[in-house]
Parts: sequence; C-alpha cells; structure tokens
Amino acid sequence: MADLIEITRSFNAMNTGVEAIVCVPGSKRTEGEKALVRVQQIFNEVETALSRFSPDSELSGLNRAAGVPFKASQLLFTVVTSAKEAAYFSGGIYDPTILPYLLAAGYDRSFEKLSDAPDGPVYQLNSRFTWRDIVLDAEKSTITLPPGAGLDLGGIAKGWTVDRVSEGLKQLSGFAVNAGGDIFAGGKRADGSLWSVCVVDPIHPESNLTVLELTNRAVCTSSTTKRNWRHNGIYGHHLIDPRSGKPSVSSIISATVIAESAVTAEIIAKTALIIGPGAGMEFIQNQSGIDGILVLNDGRLLRSSNSREVTNAS
Repeated sequence: MADLIEITRSFNAMNTGVEAIVCVPGSKRTEGEKALVRVQQIFNEVETALSRFSPDSELSGLNRAAGVPFKASQLLFTVVTSAKEAAYFSGGIYDPTILPYLLAAGYDRSFEKLSDAPDGPVYQLNSRFTWRDIVLDAEKSTITLPPGAGLDLGGIAKGWTVDRVSEGLKQLSGFAVNAGGDIFAGGKRADGSLWSVCVVDPIHPESNLTVLELTNRAVCTSSTTKRNWRHNGIYGHHLIDPRSGKPSVSSIISATVIAESAVTAEIIAKTALIIGPGAGMEFIQNQSGIDGILVLNDGRLLRSSNSREVTNAS
C-alpha cells in the first residue's frame, strides 16, 4: 500500500470551528485538498440556506411565510423532514419549533454577539406549537408552518452536514470531520491507528474525562456549559425543554453519545440531557448500538453499560 499522508483544513461555519482531515496516498495530495475544499463548500452552502440569524436565508424566508405553504429547496425540505423524524423518535423532546422559546430566553442573535447585546423587552409567546404542526407536502415540495410559528434547525443542521460530507469522503482510507463537537471518524489514520476523540470535562475544561477510539462512528456532545448567557438578569442556555418552553433544568450538564451517524448522536445526546439522568440513561441504553456518557452537575459520571469503545484518559 502506498504511504498515506494526512491533510487538514480548518475553517469557521455555523458559528463554530470546523476541522476536516483526510488520509490519502502522497501521490494524491491534490485530490485530498480538493475533497477538503468541497467539505468547506458544503458547510457554507448549508449555513447560507439554514441560518436563522441571516434574514436572507431560506429558513428565514420559511419562518416569515408561516401561515402559507412555502416552496422549499431540496436541502431545506430534506433537513426539515429529518427534524420531524428526529422529533418523533425523541418523543417530542427534540422539537424544531422551539424558535419562539429561544427568542424568549434571549437567544435572538448569533451566539458571539450575545455578550454585546443590551437587555431588552422579553419576547412574548402568543401561541404554542410542536413539531406535529409542521405540514410537509413531498409532492409539491412545500412546508407549511402555523401563523406565528418558527423553526430553529441549528443542531440538527450541523449534524446533518457532518453526515453529508462524511458520505462524500467514505471512499478514502480515512477521514475525520469535527464541527464544534459533532464528529464523524471514518476508516483509520495514516499510521493505521483508530481515531482518538477526547471527551472534555465540562466542569474542568482543561482536562479530559476520557478518550474514545473510533472508526466509522459519530460522536456528539450536548452541554449547558458552552452556549449560555444572561438576559434581563436571567441565566439562559440554548438547550430548551419544549415541555416548559424554558432552558432545561436537568441535572445533566453534558451528554456525549456515540452512534452510527452524527444526527442520531446529536438527537440522543440532546434528548438524554433534557430528560435527566435516570430517564436519559434508560433512553440511551434502549437504543441498539448506542454508547453514552452523562456528566451531572455534582461531578458524577454515568456510563451506558454498552460503552465498550470508551477507554480511560491518561
């Protein structure tokens, strides 16, 4: 076998840092670099279409059109369909219709701008909607939201994009894509070893809780310790419990899940965190082939009984 090399590309997209690595023979460096350029292009395309913070995005157009059928691109229709499927799978704990709740909690602009935002009037909730109120017409490629409803696709769009670019890299000997903690690792590294993924301690972020050694698996972490803020003196974070319409008050502060796809790992991690330790671990262990690690606010660590791929950090 030809000697393999690793090529890395780093960029910002979807309000987070993205790093992609490909393993290719030294004679095919150009092909590897082209593959990485395509990875960045796909991330940019999805962000342009699905960012709720851009008034020119297709998602913003859909939200403004609430009340009438909206003709959607294949990209938007596919991701919203995935979001409805994920909501059903989670029993409604993941729900893309939480946008009004995010606005009410003060998350009304991209995260890096929140610290500069002055306190303002609290967004008023006039109606309550759920994922069941999203009407999809596959034949006409239309999406219809109730008047006053709005979608946030941030988390699932990032996981979906990681999965999409990973599909395009699977012909390579090895690759890894990390979008702000949503990770897919395929094949092996250039030296033949598995991919190592560090799980950071949310209480002591300078340390790792554990190291995962993976191939052909996704890892996603949901945490209340990263995207949080104060709005009108009230603490908030981005993980909304749709049952209350407010940021989750679960005692779980971090949930890491290993699964066959980033979307699956993302949805299971978010669901487990919101529903709490007992129900959350039961939810993880009820899924075939899923591993999980939960960190509680008192520092306790819960691992699923089938977390065979987890090794202790040195």
